[in-house]
Amino acid sequence: MKIEAVKSRPLTMESYQILRATTDWNSLEDAKVISALGRDLFSVCLYVDGEAVGMGRVVGDGAIYFYIQDVVVHPQYQGIGVGKLIMEKIMTFLKASISGYAFIGLMAAHGVGEFYHQFGFKERIAGAPGMFMVMNEE
Repeated sequence: MKIEAVKSRPLTMESYQILRATTDWNSLEDAKVISALGRDLFSVCLYVDGEAVGMGRVVGDGAIYFYIQDVVVHPQYQGIGVGKLIMEKIMTFLKASISGYAFIGLMAAHGVGEFYHQFGFKERIAGAPGMFMVMNEE
């Protein structure tokens, strides 16, 4: 399958929810998604023939800390360059937005480290663990 007529637009709640549903991530309320997307520093959604096929977001303080979030490619479009196009758009945004020092972080699924290496990302060194917490008030 070849990518043709790819269009890029800011991410909408509808596209976010469609693509998120292709993962094993928890579902989120539409209102929370709308609120979160309204705070993005940058987002991109790629479409093929009007169908959302991939997305990515950048969140953070816009000055020192930037985090790449929610990079998702629909399973039917994996392995043909959609993820690379998303990351190229994200990297173009970051290079245009950052002057001087900035930390750019991301959390990646197991087994996809090599994909992010091509963009200059590295795993944390041993003894410098990354940590996270998920709060669920249900």
